[in-house]
Amino acid sequence: MTDTALPSDGEQTIPGARLSPRDEGRLHYASAAFFLADEALEQIPIALDPAPGDLLRAALRLAELADRAVTSAAIAERERGTTWDQIGAAAGTTRQAAHERWHGNVRAWAATGRSDLPAHSPKDSMENAAMLDRYYARLFPEQTTAVSSGLDAVRFPGSREYEGSLRARGAALNARLTVLKDQLQELSNAYRLLKETGDPRALADNLTATADHSQEIASVFRQLAAAEPSLAEEHLHEAQKYEGWAESNRDHAKLYA
Repeated sequence: MTDTALPSDGEQTIPGARLSPRDEGRLHYASAAFFLADEALEQIPIALDPAPGDLLRAALRLAELADRAVTSAAIAERERGTTWDQIGAAAGTTRQAAHERWHGNVRAWAATGRSDLPAHSPKDSMENAAMLDRYYARLFPEQTTAVSSGLDAVRFPGSREYEGSLRARGAALNARLTVLKDQLQELSNAYRLLKETGDPRALADNLTATADHSQEIASVFRQLAAAEPSLAEEHLHEAQKYEGWAESNRDHAKLYA
C-alpha cells in the first residue's frame, strides 16, 4: 500500500469533529476488528494452569467480539451503498433474513449520530483513525497509515466541510424525532390511564393526537431518507411503519367518536 501523508496535528484534528458516515462506518468496522484482534493476541500465550472453564470463557469472549465485528461490517456495508440483496448474498442468506438480522443495528447507528465515537466524545474522528493506524503499524511497520489512507477525508481533501453540512441536517431531524417519540410515549401512557376511566371523547382525542404524532414522525423519516440517502431504505421502512400506525389509530378513534 502507498502511504498517504496526513496533515500535521494542528491541521487535522478538530475537537469533536466527525467524518462522513461512509468514513465513520469504515472506522466502526476497523475498531471492532481491532478489539477482536487485540483480544485474540492476548489469548495466544495460554496460561500454564488455567482454572476450569477459563479457556472456554476466553473463546466465548472472542465469539462475542467477532459477532460485534459482523454487525459493524453490515453497518459499514450499508453506509457504502451495499444493498440488502447484496448483504444477504454475502451472508449466504436471503435479503429478508439479512434485513431482519441487522436492520435494527443500522437504525440504532443512524439514530445515535452515525459515528464510531460517542456523540459526546471530544475526540476528532481522525484521532481515532490515527490510533488504529498505530496499532496496525505495530504488526506491519511498513504500513503507517493503513486505516486513515482509505478514508474519503484523506483521499479527497476538503470533503469534511461538505459532509459536516449534510450531518447538520440529519442531526436536526434526528433531534426532532427524539422529541416526537417522547411525546408519543406520553400519549401512549395517557391512553392506558384513559382506558380505565372509559371516557369515549377523551379516548378519541388521545387516539387522534397519537395518529397525528405518528404521521409527523413518518414525515420526518421521509425527510431523513432525502438527507441521508445511503440509509434511505431504512428511513422509508420506518416511515411506512408509522404511517400504518397513524391510519390504525385514526380508525380506532372513530369507534369512540
